[in-house]
Amino acid sequence: NLETMIECFYRNDSSRMVILKCIGEHHFYREKVVMPTEVFWFEAPAEARLEIWKMSVTGQMLHLRADVSDYSTEQYENSTQSLKAC
Repeated sequence: NLETMIECFYRNDSSRMVILKCIGEHHFYREKVVMPTEVFWFEAPAEARLEIWKMSVTGQMLHLRADVSDYSTEQYENSTQSLKAC
């Protein structure tokens, strides 16, 4: 069962490391520690979900949950082009 994979990126603009978790169907799972100011490029199924966890005194805390398509390089390129057109 082939899934459509999309190229994505996440930039950690915070001053703390975060844990990025990408979860998709058919046992797709990717986890990566992303350091402050680091950019992480990855491929994921188009229908996958992305979770960003921040570290706190009590452990990991869910900071953000989103569709992986919100982080696609195609969406970034389209928004950059629309900014240039203004």
